[in-house]
Amino acid sequence: MTGRPHPVKLTRSLIALFAFCCGAIVANLYYAQPITELIAPDIHMSGGTASLIVSLTQIGYAFGLFFLVPLGDLLENRKLMITTALVSIVSLAAAAFAHQPGWFLAISLLVGFSSVAVQILIPLAAHLAPDESRGKVVGTIMSGLLLGILLSRPISSVVAGHFGWRVVFGA
Repeated sequence: MTGRPHPVKLTRSLIALFAFCCGAIVANLYYAQPITELIAPDIHMSGGTASLIVSLTQIGYAFGLFFLVPLGDLLENRKLMITTALVSIVSLAAAAFAHQPGWFLAISLLVGFSSVAVQILIPLAAHLAPDESRGKVVGTIMSGLLLGILLSRPISSVVAGHFGWRVVFGA
């Protein structure tokens, strides 16, 4: 025994999980876009202020790209990715329960900030993949990411229309 950890074997199911996670995380950036008109009146937010929801999510994402993603070169990627994903989960839950406009806007910034977990997960998967299948693994995971971007808006619209906008963030 050398004391080194066992390498992770990327099975099809683990690759599918990585792809799903990438899609689900990146979707956080886009859920609110089609449903701001449902969010605003519920938390007593004016139309002009409601337009900040999407902007602050994107600004938070930019801050995350600038401040968090480079930490992947300094810190262990798995821990950083898990921590960032947990912050994302907590911020989405907080958004589902927010009743004050200021809080919801601050949480939107945090949702965007923590959604950079995708930019940590993809290089982690590439690192774990064997050389001969790295391109296929990264391509599959990127497909999940793109599906998350494409499906986030229609799914949030349908879910919010049937169950309310809070379910979108809570789920």
